Amino acid sequence: MGIGRDGRITAVGNRPFQEAFRPLLEEVCARLSPAAEPLIHSLHVYGSVAEARAVPGRSDLDLSLIFGAAPSAAGRRRLEALRRQIEAAHPVASKVDFDIGTLAELRSAEQGLAWRYWLRHHCRCLCGPDPAEDIPLFRPSRALALAVKGDFERVLGGYRSALEAAPPGAPARRLMREAARKLIRSTNVLRREDDRDWPDTLEDHAEKLARRHPGQGAALRAFLREARDPGDDPADFAERLGAFTAWMAQELQRS
Repeated sequence: MGIGRDGRITAVGNRPFQEAFRPLLEEVCARLSPAAEPLIHSLHVYGSVAEARAVPGRSDLDLSLIFGAAPSAAGRRRLEALRRQIEAAHPVASKVDFDIGTLAELRSAEQGLAWRYWLRHHCRCLCGPDPAEDIPLFRPSRALALAVKGDFERVLGGYRSALEAAPPGAPARRLMREAARKLIRSTNVLRREDDRDWPDTLEDHAEKLARRHPGQGAALRAFLREARDPGDDPADFAERLGAFTAWMAQELQRS
């Protein structure tokens, strides 16, 4: 992704899915299609699998599920059990993640902006009617960045709390990797009103912020390392995560 000649943000491509992930995607479609789960309106894949650059055994399968109406508590429990079954049956994905939204959220004026951007630019529809077909490509803006990542304090605070309770080893490393990636992408909220770019990779985000805020360059490089191959002490990482999040919040308020 990036910026097209018309000044709009480009969308994820439509390259063939990698063969290693096809059985997993076929089962996901069979078990989470609107025919199998009537409350589901459409099912979408995003991330490295959608971009056909996933690494078998290391990459996650990231899915967005759009429901016609919000699932009940019992429905969410059943969905979580199904997610775990799929994850256990297909070790080609290191993890299976569900993001859940509703048509009402998608259509709302404020809450729906982030969903509409996400479905249009980052997702590929696996089954069900694709809402993104009627959504035009977005132009870069500070308002869009805030709609997409403006909840970074809540999200990163959740990761910090999870890290403090996580057992050492693989669970903590996974949380650090995810948190570092979330943090780096969240730096887009500090863009200026007249910015016409739209960072794509983690390196793009980090490089842009380091140019604007050289004093944060070392911290960004450390988070980039953790985003690729986490190896920091979880307690130290959580402390740095909290400090950087607080700095971002102050900068956002100042701007």
